[in-house]
Amino acid sequence: MSSGEQPNDAWSIAMSDESNSRWFDGLTDESKLNLLIARVDQMDKRAQRSEKEMQARIAELWKRLLESERSNKSSSKLNAPWRKIGNVTKKSSLESVERGGCEEEGFEPGKECQLPRDAYSITRRSSLESVEHGGCEEEGFEPGEEYQLPRDAYSILGCWKSNSRPFWIALLVISVQIAFLLLLLTDQIGSTGESDLVVVPVNVPRIVHASQALATIVAIFDQDDLRSAIEGYFDGLPTRFRGDMAFQRMNKPQWNFCCGIRFVQGFLSVFASFVLAVQSETVFDVLLNFLGVKFVSELDDLAFNLCQLGYFGVQPQRASKCIVEAQFQQDDRNKADENTWNRSWFRKYAHVIGVFGILAFLLGLFFFVLISQNSGDFSAQEISMTLAEGSVPFAALFSGCYRSSRTGKMFVRRVAYEQMGFEDDGGLLGFCGDVDGEKAWTFTFNSVDPCKNIYARTEATTTFNILELGNSQWYSMEGVSLGNTQISRVLDSSAECGKTISDDANDKLCEQLDVQGFVDGNQQGLRSTSFYKMKVNSTGATVFTNQALRHPIYVGSSSTPTQYELILFTGQCWVLTRTITAKIDSNLSMQDYMNEDAAFLSTLEMIVKTGYHVELVSSSVTAAKGFPTPLGRLWYHMQNPKKPEFNYPAADLSRPQEMNLRCAKCGNITNPCYYGGICREDKICDCVNGGGGALCQEVPIRDGRCDPYFNTEQYDWDGGDCCGGTCIGHQCGLAGGLSSPFGINSNSSTVEDYQASNMGYGNCVDPSMAPLTIELNNFELFDDEYWISILTHGSDDPFCSTATINVRCNGITYIHAPQNVLFNTSDCGLAYAETIHVPYGSECELSTNIPCFGIFCIGHTVTVYYGKNTESTMIRSGNVKNESQLSFGVPLECLTDVLLNYSSSIFDLSTHQGKAASALSNDGLSGFLCFENSDLVLERYALAVLNASVHFKSSNWGRASNCHGFGAPAVRTTCTNDTITSLVLGIDVVDQLGTIPTELALLSNLDHLALRMNVFEGSIPSELGLFPRLGSMELWECGLSGTIPTELGSISNLSALALATNRLTGTIPTELGSVKLAGLWLSENQLTGPIPSELGAMGSSLVTLELNDNTLSGEIPTELLALSALRICGLETNNFTGGLAPAICTV
Repeated sequence: MSSGEQPNDAWSIAMSDESNSRWFDGLTDESKLNLLIARVDQMDKRAQRSEKEMQARIAELWKRLLESERSNKSSSKLNAPWRKIGNVTKKSSLESVERGGCEEEGFEPGKECQLPRDAYSITRRSSLESVEHGGCEEEGFEPGEEYQLPRDAYSILGCWKSNSRPFWIALLVISVQIAFLLLLLTDQIGSTGESDLVVVPVNVPRIVHASQALATIVAIFDQDDLRSAIEGYFDGLPTRFRGDMAFQRMNKPQWNFCCGIRFVQGFLSVFASFVLAVQSETVFDVLLNFLGVKFVSELDDLAFNLCQLGYFGVQPQRASKCIVEAQFQQDDRNKADENTWNRSWFRKYAHVIGVFGILAFLLGLFFFVLISQNSGDFSAQEISMTLAEGSVPFAALFSGCYRSSRTGKMFVRRVAYEQMGFEDDGGLLGFCGDVDGEKAWTFTFNSVDPCKNIYARTEATTTFNILELGNSQWYSMEGVSLGNTQISRVLDSSAECGKTISDDANDKLCEQLDVQGFVDGNQQGLRSTSFYKMKVNSTGATVFTNQALRHPIYVGSSSTPTQYELILFTGQCWVLTRTITAKIDSNLSMQDYMNEDAAFLSTLEMIVKTGYHVELVSSSVTAAKGFPTPLGRLWYHMQNPKKPEFNYPAADLSRPQEMNLRCAKCGNITNPCYYGGICREDKICDCVNGGGGALCQEVPIRDGRCDPYFNTEQYDWDGGDCCGGTCIGHQCGLAGGLSSPFGINSNSSTVEDYQASNMGYGNCVDPSMAPLTIELNNFELFDDEYWISILTHGSDDPFCSTATINVRCNGITYIHAPQNVLFNTSDCGLAYAETIHVPYGSECELSTNIPCFGIFCIGHTVTVYYGKNTESTMIRSGNVKNESQLSFGVPLECLTDVLLNYSSSIFDLSTHQGKAASALSNDGLSGFLCFENSDLVLERYALAVLNASVHFKSSNWGRASNCHGFGAPAVRTTCTNDTITSLVLGIDVVDQLGTIPTELALLSNLDHLALRMNVFEGSIPSELGLFPRLGSMELWECGLSGTIPTELGSISNLSALALATNRLTGTIPTELGSVKLAGLWLSENQLTGPIPSELGAMGSSLVTLELNDNTLSGEIPTELLALSALRICGLETNNFTGGLAPAICTV
């Protein structure tokens, strides 16, 4: 205690003076002991307060020191998966911060610690710089270096429990990140369709190489995750943590998993950056690709920042905050005894070794790519080039395969290409750095320098890859466009760049050509009509004879070494030579002569280079591989060349020559017969399916012969040869026709005679034809014993016979089946059918010749059906004894489909319906309307049936716009919206007696029907009661008989019914009372019975009632008194009783 302090406890007071001392001595021992203990406690409290004040001052000084260091040095990120925050310091209660969800058990308010803001900077301090931790100390947490985890999704994944929301969000982000990188690499590696694993540019400018190397280095050192993963794995799991309890639950597998997946992502990012860099062709592409990968590699950092801002919810935000504020310590990694020194050293520098190891690996790959590019290894090694015709001298001869220079020639860091097989004197493709001051690819031949003797060049370009010029314009040195030159990669040189005639492919080509057309009219003396393929030794061939030897050479069949003719390929076309005379031993064979290289190849080169001896030239062949033989080419006379040394003579298109070449020899694999033909052992085609030509290549259509192989839609049903309506020629119906009509086996003397007398089209399957089935049944038996014994050679069994059946439509015979006797009695009880096909819209006639034996004739039934079987619609039927001819028609297909729903009589030309359908089929308009509106066709059909029934004296079938073609004076029709609403016959226009057709009911929109003052026969059709909209019906003075149809009472809109002056009988239908008629005219008929009382129901609607001049009887019903609107009344000349008649007519 200091001298200035006053005593404030019992002990001090007791010892302050003597009196008090005496008081103290008087106390008991127990009281003295308690007083001493209280004194000791008080002194201890004072000492603690002094110590706290000192520690507070030290902490304040340390805080200021750290802030000073931060102001002089910027923070940086650690190479480990944690961040060192220096030595732990204590903060007073005034400086404490809220820890949110990061409080731990044992952390009291006012004694909380906050991590320094420069957590990425590592500053190692010795134990001499450490300070006491004060209120921040925990068990096991010692003064020294402390660290924090990186602020990214991997820290959440490694530290948080696996079933929590933060863990799954982190795993999702990391999965997306790695998936992006894998998709990027998959897109660039192995999925380009090329044979190379990675498509690397042929070459790039040096500045791009420099940027690629720099991008690779920067990508490695910029990749924090890669370095952090290596150091975190080798340093191991942190030993002491302060923070959320989740950190205390961390285990080594979880820690290692986090480090492993962080390493995978880092390595994928670095490797993706390298791959994209070496594939880039400009500096801008390098930078753009690098930034793209950089963005993907930092998605984990972005996700962590979003968690901190609360975008993923409260729990992920708390997790990110705890990771930011968490602290941990590691065992001193710098301490090592003699046994662990090497391992500790490796762990300390593992991240350095790993990073530089990956750097060395990628730089090694980069230099490998660099050296390969400069050596031309990434260039196409073999290419195919097709020069435009006329672009350079003998352009077609130099079109072909080229390979990169055998000696490694490169011009301006670009590969040179030499013509395969003719590297010394063939074509050369190379890059010239100075073509009139520009850089361009050039073409030369007989030269080793692409800048000399240039024949063609591209536009100014700097491309290293010649394939980029695949379809580009080439120019002469004078700047004239030479057309497009095709350049492509050769995938299989053995298949695409074959050179000699001895190749297996050419061995299998056509061995013999037959010449047609030119020999007969040839004035030059061509002696050969056949040419044979020969083999030629290619030793000594030049670039000019190369193309000729790559294709077959055909020599005339009559040729000898002294005189011969050739057909050969010259590089751009096939040529036929005139007769060539050679000075050589005539005893040699032609093959021996052609094997004399010096003699024959000299002649061959002269033909190719100058066109000498050439008689005819084929059309140009732009792709020689597509035409290995001269078959199928057009031929012309030769065009006189202006400069034969610069351009081979071409065909004169103004002077064509008719000449055909056909292959006379077949082969089952290489030269098969066409259209199912069979190649025999002698290599001659047997055209079993009717094809023509040496290889059956000529399709035999429209020749009048039915060939079942070609009877398909693809060949237009053999060009119509299999059907009677479309076949043209004298063999129609005979060749390839019927052999057994109706399926009946012939009992004639010879089957050949019977078949020769047949005629038909049994193979007709054209769906545009109408199928008709003819059935023969109900055979009569011939039982005259005398004739039976003569005809059956002694047999007494009765027999039957078919009549001769002949069907003609529009003058064409579709089947002719002669008479056939059926000697087997059981066969006579069967039915026999045959289906034929005739054109729709035909009028046909079936005629028969009844079979007679002496004076006795026997018959059978003939029935015609519309369809392919006897279950179809029946057209006509009759017995050949009674009807030798059956007439019928087949309307147009559309009309048949529509009208068959209303009447099956449309085929029978003896009916009004058949006549009407036939008229519509031939009017040239109804068939068109049928597809547009079937209702219009039905109305035309109704009028046509009416015309066929009574035959108007003057009718006018005209345009459809004239209300379906009927015009005045015979028929007056009114149309509304193209449908008939009024039908009025002119007075006395009927030319013959006929009935009112029931088809008038098809006029469904009819409002007014007036047939008055025309003579009909028969009764009123009950179908007239089906008119749904009819308002008035005028049938007076028409000569009609029969009763009044009760169905007329169902016409709800009927207001006027005029049936007067006819011969109608029976009673007045009671059903008429249900119709609100305004006028009813039934006078001058022969009606009987009483007046129906139901007529009174018309009430105030009926104005006119004329029933006079009938034989009506009975009392007049009183209900008629209800007809209040009646104005005209006629009841006289009847047999009424009672006196009500005058009253009714005066209502």
